[in-house]
Amino acid sequence: MPIHRLLRSSAAVYLFPLVALYLAVTLQDAQQFLQDNWRAGSVLASSAALSAFAPAGAALGAWEAWRLRRAGVHPGVAVRSPLTVMAGALLPILAFALLGTAAAYAVVASQLGGLPGGPDPLVIAVGVLVTIAWTTAGFVVGRWAHPAIGVPVMMVGTWLWLSYPAAMEPLWLRHLTGYNEGACCETGAVLDGRAIVAQAIIAGALTTASAGAWCLHTVRTICWTPLAALPVAAVITGVLLVQGLGPTAQRPRTSGLACRSHQGVEVCVWNERRAQLDRAARIVVPAARVLTRTGLPMPEKITEGTADGRTSWRFIAAPRADETEMRMSLASGFLPSHDLDCSKRSDWRGEEAYAPVGAWLVLGMGLGAARASEQVGSQAVEVAERVRTESRDRQLAWFRHNLKALAHCDVQPWGVTAS
Repeated sequence: MPIHRLLRSSAAVYLFPLVALYLAVTLQDAQQFLQDNWRAGSVLASSAALSAFAPAGAALGAWEAWRLRRAGVHPGVAVRSPLTVMAGALLPILAFALLGTAAAYAVVASQLGGLPGGPDPLVIAVGVLVTIAWTTAGFVVGRWAHPAIGVPVMMVGTWLWLSYPAAMEPLWLRHLTGYNEGACCETGAVLDGRAIVAQAIIAGALTTASAGAWCLHTVRTICWTPLAALPVAAVITGVLLVQGLGPTAQRPRTSGLACRSHQGVEVCVWNERRAQLDRAARIVVPAARVLTRTGLPMPEKITEGTADGRTSWRFIAAPRADETEMRMSLASGFLPSHDLDCSKRSDWRGEEAYAPVGAWLVLGMGLGAARASEQVGSQAVEVAERVRTESRDRQLAWFRHNLKALAHCDVQPWGVTAS
């Protein structure tokens, strides 16, 4: 069928302008949380497009299949196979979804202009595959369900599948859907491949099962059983892949640093922040020298990457961070970045050490007590000031013991209360 006739007869022409408006609003709200890297940009654009076009595609698929059924087209005619009929009916829907996805990436690109890299092709591919999966699933539902039932059920059901698992436990459920906003990625992290693989497997199985169901000419159980089992097996496989993940699907980044030497210390930032390298070096190296007055040895390297806390220290050169914020990040680089799960030890009080240790570090860098109180609280500053009156060796022993308490469930903190 000529393209102009497909477009003229497709309901997508009338619905997708409204969906595009929804996408624009979603992107505008989400851009304020955009990290300064293309991995986060890819996740944001793909997730926004998916939340807009997958539910709409599922609903339109149900509508188009009902129209074909009412016209007596299914299961095809002598010159067209069932899959050809399906592809022709879904082509306008998927074409509009692809255009909308491209527009979402264009909006994100306007915010990330000048940063190295580009959209993540795997994130794009999985987002498109999930949209195709739900559109074909809606098409199969429309083969039997009246649009008064099939259209709202598919639209609401798809939207709930994409969005609701983020509010459910276990936390890894959200990584099965394809909607990854909030799951990745900080500039110092990359997307965990297990989530992408799980989403691709589930979406591919749903697409295959839907296409197979459309092609069936019989309702015999023996024919439907393998088609129903395919998505179930895919979900089980996906669960096995992601069940070790938490609320995010990211892992620490191991490459992509830009470095320079400053006053004998190597300073490194992520490539996306290389324009801030000179300024960051002028801030963090003197701050580190001040902190060594507490007895900590001067590091050989100060980096946004992995650091051991002894020969290398970690900091964050966040966009638009002022000098105090960058010094604070150097202090927080000593502290664990993730909460320790000590649920099996009801007597563990390690988290009580977090603020006092942070206060001791920022005071050691020369930050005033008033400003430090704004950052970590007055009680933590009181504890840190008391510790700073003791000998250097005792201060270091206190610091290292409480760092260990933050990282091990079998170590209790000491000297971290104001009383």
